[in-house]
Amino acid sequence: MRKIPVLSIMISCLLLSGCWDQNLLKDVQLIYTAGYDQTDSGEVMATTLAPPIDDTDQVSEITVTGHTVKDSMLEMDLMISEYADFSKLQTIILGEDLVTEEIYSFLDEMYRNPKHNLHARVAVADGAASELLSQQIDTQKNKSEYFKGLLESSEITSVTPYVSLQDACTIIFNPKKDLYLPYITYEEEEQRAKVGGIALFHKNRFTGEHLDPEESVIFNILNNNTEELVRVTRRVHHDRELEVENWLTAEIKESKTRMKISRDLKSWEAKVELEIVITEYGQNKITKEKEEELQKRLKDILTEDIKHVMTKLQSSQSDAFGLANRVAAFNAERWNPDTWDETYQALQIQADVDIKVMGTGIID
Repeated sequence: MRKIPVLSIMISCLLLSGCWDQNLLKDVQLIYTAGYDQTDSGEVMATTLAPPIDDTDQVSEITVTGHTVKDSMLEMDLMISEYADFSKLQTIILGEDLVTEEIYSFLDEMYRNPKHNLHARVAVADGAASELLSQQIDTQKNKSEYFKGLLESSEITSVTPYVSLQDACTIIFNPKKDLYLPYITYEEEEQRAKVGGIALFHKNRFTGEHLDPEESVIFNILNNNTEELVRVTRRVHHDRELEVENWLTAEIKESKTRMKISRDLKSWEAKVELEIVITEYGQNKITKEKEEELQKRLKDILTEDIKHVMTKLQSSQSDAFGLANRVAAFNAERWNPDTWDETYQALQIQADVDIKVMGTGIID
């Protein structure tokens, strides 16, 4: 009786298939960072960074040109002994010339290809992506992983939001919301890249405008998309002899923003509630009266900063907050997609900021 189960197991083993879909590391070149530009003739220029095999090797950098994104990948395979594998892709950087066009045409292949990583971060370069990726980078990390770490650190401090390939395409597919992506520059003297803020889009095209890092933090507050560390530093005095005494640094522990479009589509109001801790103040000693004074000064400053960011988005026609979605959903009888751009730009901007000081972190 025991022979029957053993025989069955042996026959079953013969029917088992092997690893037919295996992808051996020795046969591929993993791509961690990819940059894409559009040439003057309309072709796609792809620049990729692959990690070194060991500590003695250098990062593998390849630049190729093709008629499409897929064609550029095929060109790349002709230049390397392995084949390019994008399954571990960490960062996609789009050149400025490319994003002035409708960008989904360039993201389509990466988004639909099951072998691509949908969690790869997407960013815009100040200039050509190929130039940014080919620059000397003075860092302890190898360059193939550097740009992922750069974006991660800006996300932790709420300077830029996390925008993956999946996130970017989801926004692109929404006709009532505009795209926004981290913006990366290069500092020649420091030989390092730098997160320069957030690039603004309209109808899936880069407007040429971007928010600087301070404005980007305000954007994330308005978008209810902040991380644990949200820090603002503002000048609260102009008459102190020692310059450091004119400034205040606060950490925002809690924030909540509610936006409202009036029923007549005439005004756009943002109500912002902030709970802050004053972590640095040049004069050090903060009495109750001084705390109330600083709270009022900071409220006035941040109110103007919020209005400024709202105005900047409005003037660049970037509906990054998806206000059109709100109007279409809650004021459908007045919603007109053909005139929304004009309506959006004509909205009167209002901001109401409520600040609660939860602590000072400074000796009283």
